[in-house]
Amino acid sequence: MARRLVITADDFGIDPGTNATIVDLLSDGLISATTLMPVAPAAEDAVARIHRAQLPAPRLHMTLSSEARLPAFRPLASDAPSLVDEDGGFPFDAAVAERRAAVGDVARELLAQLDWMHDMGLRPPGLDSHSGTLYGLHGRSLAQTALEFCATHQLDFRLPRTLGWALGLAVRGLRTAHRSAVARADALQVRLPEVLVSSWLPGAMIRTYGQLRAEVLLQLGRLPAGTSELIVHPAPLSARSWLEAGDARKRWWELRLLRDPAFHRALRRHDITVVPAW
Repeated sequence: MARRLVITADDFGIDPGTNATIVDLLSDGLISATTLMPVAPAAEDAVARIHRAQLPAPRLHMTLSSEARLPAFRPLASDAPSLVDEDGGFPFDAAVAERRAAVGDVARELLAQLDWMHDMGLRPPGLDSHSGTLYGLHGRSLAQTALEFCATHQLDFRLPRTLGWALGLAVRGLRTAHRSAVARADALQVRLPEVLVSSWLPGAMIRTYGQLRAEVLLQLGRLPAGTSELIVHPAPLSARSWLEAGDARKRWWELRLLRDPAFHRALRRHDITVVPAW
């Protein structure tokens, strides 16, 4: 059975330096997909770069929370009060965003962010969730709402069929919700990846580049048959202006990983084909 891998760079639109890095990686074939945050400060810059380079449309990186060192992101839906703080911006804590969100407001914001991409001339092939707010990583799953939306708009959804060890620990209280969501996806004919691969530890806990690389390569060796996804957040060193030091270092190391001959040898050794979608 063939093993395929989508290599996805998240957070397209977060800042111009990251945008330029992601477009270069796509153009060089070092990643096969990206995900765009319509509410992020450099979203329009990201769209311009994609069109200029004549690259495929990113997936929608649905965003319901803000980034700590950037001005608060604001919703695109005109009436979604449960999604915002008193100042009208998304909460900086993703757990707060997930806990407070009313299902109707989430559905309205999903549509507003998708419509924004359509207005920008982009037809995203799929949907995923910034900071995990749709998946239940913080205690409350909104995956069913997302799946209904995906079925309506013919989008793939980033929800792994099988939870790896790291994700299994993260959502140990939501295994029933995960099984139910996978079953619902099959009923709605929404395509899902088999498993998700990433460097799962927070940046502050990754002490060396070798540690990050070993974590990812170990997971590549265990990929099942079918199409899975490697999630990375590559960024240049300039991202230190808005990220904590450990997180900025991790993103720089993920950029290094994508250019590392050892990474590409591992793909060949395990007979993994890189593809644009699952």
